[in-house]
Amino acid sequence: MHLTAPRPFRLELEWLQSQAFRWTEHDDGWCYGFVQGSLIKVRQSGGGIEFHGPEPEESLEAHVRDYFRLDQDPKPASRSLRNLGDPMPELVETYRGLRVLRQDPWECLVAYICSANATIPRVTAMLDKLADSFGEPHTLDDVTCNAMPSAEQLVEAGEDTLEALDLGLDKGKHLYAAARAVTDGRLKLDDLSSASYAAARAELRELPGVGPKVADCVCLFALDKPESFPIDRHIRNGLQEHYHEQVGTGATHARLSRWARDYFGEHAGYAGQLLFLDRLDQAR
Repeated sequence: MHLTAPRPFRLELEWLQSQAFRWTEHDDGWCYGFVQGSLIKVRQSGGGIEFHGPEPEESLEAHVRDYFRLDQDPKPASRSLRNLGDPMPELVETYRGLRVLRQDPWECLVAYICSANATIPRVTAMLDKLADSFGEPHTLDDVTCNAMPSAEQLVEAGEDTLEALDLGLDKGKHLYAAARAVTDGRLKLDDLSSASYAAARAELRELPGVGPKVADCVCLFALDKPESFPIDRHIRNGLQEHYHEQVGTGATHARLSRWARDYFGEHAGYAGQLLFLDRLDQAR
């Protein structure tokens, strides 16, 4: 099925994996990953995408559009950031077509709990281990992948079993705590989309293992909080490289986050992704 998108739109594995770690690329440019619990394959097609998944594909069309934000016009954000001056005009042009994904909140939370102090390949390996251990297998063409386990499946597995996966830094314990909060009804992730950024972030921060960066990532990539500005070492270095005079040396995470939200405004999350990809490319 072919789906159009407001231009510019460019589907690339690099920016997919920088937000949702388990996407993989196979023959002929097809990228395989999960949307709404279904394994699909997707590739660039003209100014939009072509995707295939389980039949009937029409039942997934709205979810795929939503996930890739295919109905979102990127030009207002691009114009706003270009007007801020260097380095944004160059970064907007280099990564033109980037979208900030709208992921499943539970899967996003699991992924970013695992992301603490880990590289993208390491996070991918942890998530694959979780999926292979507790998730359901899905096959499309000759590609088989396991879905991310639900909160109920992780609770059923138990804290000791999750800890035995040796994900490091008490991540098994933190995943179990998050799963219990969801299954007990203490954490209603879908409701956080309609909450304010501050309220959603504060509620996520109450979970063990969810620090400022993890909470901001979930807010940006799953809960429709475009002002959210996750800060990792790449983005911190990008801010120091390009905005040293404004933010100063040794700024705290909280100060950097406030400055970025004030400076970039409603497009802070998009700006952060541009800085992240730029630093990632420089590190290669």
